[in-house]
Amino acid sequence: MKIGFIGGGNMASAMISAITSSKFAETGEIFVYDRSKNENLKFKFCITPLNNEQEVVKKTDIVVLAVKPNGYENVLKSIKKEVKNQIILTLAPNFSIEAVGKILGYDKKIVRTMPNMPAAIGEGVTAVCFNENFSDSERAKVLKILQSFGKFYELQEDMMPVFTAIAGSLPAYVFMFIEALADGAVLEGMPKNKAYEIIAESVVGSANMLLKTNKNPATLKDEVCSPKGTTIEAVRVLEERGFRASLINAVSAAAKKAADKSE
Repeated sequence: MKIGFIGGGNMASAMISAITSSKFAETGEIFVYDRSKNENLKFKFCITPLNNEQEVVKKTDIVVLAVKPNGYENVLKSIKKEVKNQIILTLAPNFSIEAVGKILGYDKKIVRTMPNMPAAIGEGVTAVCFNENFSDSERAKVLKILQSFGKFYELQEDMMPVFTAIAGSLPAYVFMFIEALADGAVLEGMPKNKAYEIIAESVVGSANMLLKTNKNPATLKDEVCSPKGTTIEAVRVLEERGFRASLINAVSAAAKKAADKSE
């Protein structure tokens, strides 16, 4: 199975790293075209750089469009004549299967995905939806690629903007949360690097507890809050400052932006 990447940015690099580590494809079966990063990617992953987008399509079975969303239309038009039976895998948050099909043809095999940043360390969460042109074996191959860098969720395409808001953008929220908590720890006298480590481990443990216990997060929160205790006092301050309302509004804003087809 030969895989080609058009674009070689952070997400493409994360996928290439995961695919080679998982042995889904050998390095000799992976091709890339990126105007400014070809040589770096060749050196880093021992994959084959190509001269243009058209060569990527001609040489591969699965083509990953890893360019910026505002470049999708031009790239799709440039490869249209070369696309035959290849699988076209997109990463853009606001470029629909319909939009790709309108350019390439509705008979083409198009799968829309949205990985998040932890894919770079094999712990990503990816949303995926297929058009109707895939066989079961082709779907399985795509899902195996996604599984190489984390977990995946098959969603209806109209849920992609919501997924982007709660998973695609979530690492930024978490990093802001950790940074703010660490600043609070520094205010109280703890070195920042030590605070980062403690907070990050606590975030991982809390998330795993939610997944492993299957308890409602509100129930778990209540279990930490003792009467007249430190945690309920902190929760009171967060509620007073609009913590949950801010997150709800942030998700809504991100989802609207992800659904904006004008971008």
